Amino acid sequence: MSQRFYITKNLDTLEFEAANEWGYPRHKHNFFELTYILKGSGQHLLNESSIDYQKGDLFFLTPKDEHEFVVEAPTTFGLIQFTEQLFAEKANFVSNTHWRKNLNTVIFYVNNIPKSIVANDVDRIQLFYLYELIKNEIGNSIIYSRDVLLNLFDALLVVVLRNLKSNVIKTEKSYNSEKEKIDSILTYIRQNVLDKELIKIKSIAEVFYMSPNYVSVFIKRHAGVSIQQYVLKTKIEMAVRLLKQTNLNISEIADKTGFLDASHFNKTFKKYTGNNPSTLR
Repeated sequence: MSQRFYITKNLDTLEFEAANEWGYPRHKHNFFELTYILKGSGQHLLNESSIDYQKGDLFFLTPKDEHEFVVEAPTTFGLIQFTEQLFAEKANFVSNTHWRKNLNTVIFYVNNIPKSIVANDVDRIQLFYLYELIKNEIGNSIIYSRDVLLNLFDALLVVVLRNLKSNVIKTEKSYNSEKEKIDSILTYIRQNVLDKELIKIKSIAEVFYMSPNYVSVFIKRHAGVSIQQYVLKTKIEMAVRLLKQTNLNISEIADKTGFLDASHFNKTFKKYTGNNPSTLR
């Protein structure tokens, strides 16, 4: 059984060099982590997969992921670690609904393809530059330092989001089995569940090169539920996670998970789970 590592800050950085061995056992986190490969090469064992890594790669890990690195050439790792509480703090600064919804693409990201998330060289430069800025700023205690840090993190998250979505769209186009294809479709729905346009049947059909008339049939046959039921299931799971792991109130959680209001959220949650949301607090 793998170990689980914890952090006490909602945003932190760490940089270290591994000459021969990574120095950590296979493990999971209670936080999110961006792992930068600043130099070196080897293998990244992520969940059930293995991929070669090299300088310039960037991996995004969620609390669901289990991983370890096998070092082949001396490697310098740069880490940005953060928790969901940081998103809650950002919500106090940002009122843009679209931005809050996009945060959930990161929060509920699923590593179905264990590769570097960097989609192009331009973004690679920006992502590594932002790492250096955040690393330098995080130790500051001067006036407005926290504001600067949060805004740098904003910029980083936007670029990360762009690359995650680019990778989702590029994911295709041949599948070894129908199970692999339905897993990819359900992952796509989970990642974009709060964007009504992206989870329309037409959009799913375009991304996965399917006939729009066949999408609903395929999902129902292999997942056992309709698209609408799967979307609702995903939203409820998101809400359960936020209820257990954040201090957001019911109205805020209803908003973040795409419900009309707290009343609609409470009724739907009770109907789906048999419990009131407040019982999870």
